[in-house]
Amino acid sequence: MKKEIILKPEELYYLGALLQAKYIDYAYVAAMGDIQQRREVYESESKEGLAKKGILLEDFMGEMEVDAESRRLLDPIFFGTLESSIDIMIAAGQKKAIRNNRFHFYEGRIVSTVIAKDGIHIVEIDDSMLQTWIGGMLPPNYAAQAELVSADKINKKRISRIFSVKSNRVGERTSVEIYVECEGRVYQEKEDGQAEVLTKEKFGLEIYRGLKGE
Repeated sequence: MKKEIILKPEELYYLGALLQAKYIDYAYVAAMGDIQQRREVYESESKEGLAKKGILLEDFMGEMEVDAESRRLLDPIFFGTLESSIDIMIAAGQKKAIRNNRFHFYEGRIVSTVIAKDGIHIVEIDDSMLQTWIGGMLPPNYAAQAELVSADKINKKRISRIFSVKSNRVGERTSVEIYVECEGRVYQEKEDGQAEVLTKEKFGLEIYRGLKGE
């Protein structure tokens, strides 16, 4: 069974059209070039590239079909009813970097994707792998205690990371939660100008629930 496939954004879009996708996350569309100006070239290059990767196969009738193992990885992206993502903004001096992980849920399965320079990395994970990944987001020695503080006490100039968790029930609702890491503690803004300091356990639970759309 394929553990991972890497597709160019244009190849993913081509497969979506071929499989009559119910939905394609706009993040993947935005990563493409301007295919409207070179549609025939894009389709030809995508078809050739997918054939070389063993993802697109030609049957005895000359029709193109998607390899079954690759199709298993693609179904959650094209037909899932829940998708979620986490953007991690890392502030280092005047430089800022973005890391984005996306998750697609379909029929009890989870597919994780990362958009990188060499393409979209697509891999199937399970619930325990998701929880392990979330658990590794904070340092092993993170030991903040739960408390409520005034949001004004968070020194914005000392924020080291910003976590933005988004979940989207396709065609229904979208929710977004923001968490900030400052001087070794993670905060979640509350009502009335307050912020909650999160323990490592509470942070993991909040991120997990956010990604699962709960």
